Amino acid sequence: MKDFFMLIGFSEILLVLFMQWEVYVTKIVKTFSIGSYIISIFLFYLSFIQHSYLVFILAILTAAIRGFFIPTFILRRLARDPWRERESKPAMGTAFSIIISLVIAIFAYVLYDVTMLNFVGVLSGAIPVVLIFQGAFLIISRKNAFIQLIGYMVMENAAFLFTGYLFPDLPFSVEAGTVLDLIGVVMISGIVMRMRESTSKKSDDFDELRG
Repeated sequence: MKDFFMLIGFSEILLVLFMQWEVYVTKIVKTFSIGSYIISIFLFYLSFIQHSYLVFILAILTAAIRGFFIPTFILRRLARDPWRERESKPAMGTAFSIIISLVIAIFAYVLYDVTMLNFVGVLSGAIPVVLIFQGAFLIISRKNAFIQLIGYMVMENAAFLFTGYLFPDLPFSVEAGTVLDLIGVVMISGIVMRMRESTSKKSDDFDELRG
């Protein structure tokens, strides 16, 4: 179980590093979808090992909402506005972003070792903590609203990976998962509304120039 958990965790870290390197929003969304499916597979496996229906529900939510629904919704929205598929002006260069990501990973591991290791007692628990910090950095380092949303959901996946592995019988994990999914949907709706407003303003400006 421990080896499988570490394999899943390191795979997620590599996927987030790829997101930091990538500038195309569609590829970042697809990468996040793959990562969500990987976590859902782990949670399905964990539910059968521990005979926990709560973890099984969490696995279904992860696959359905984070793996399929939200990425599909974003990709369909991007298909309507092809010019949004690439982030034109990232807040920092990709090479510098990856270096910062590696530094953050080391910092998160040290922080976990100092603060939480004695309480949790599992050294591999540092992996989800690293993922949480990586998701936060993805939000800070990018300007695109959809990429920032992906960073938020990376943090969600890391939290579910942490609670699913270390606290599988915690009912709050499923309730929190449902609430966070709803928050994610609301955030997407807000982003789409903001995009529509900015698009309508631009079209009005063009109409004034024509007149």
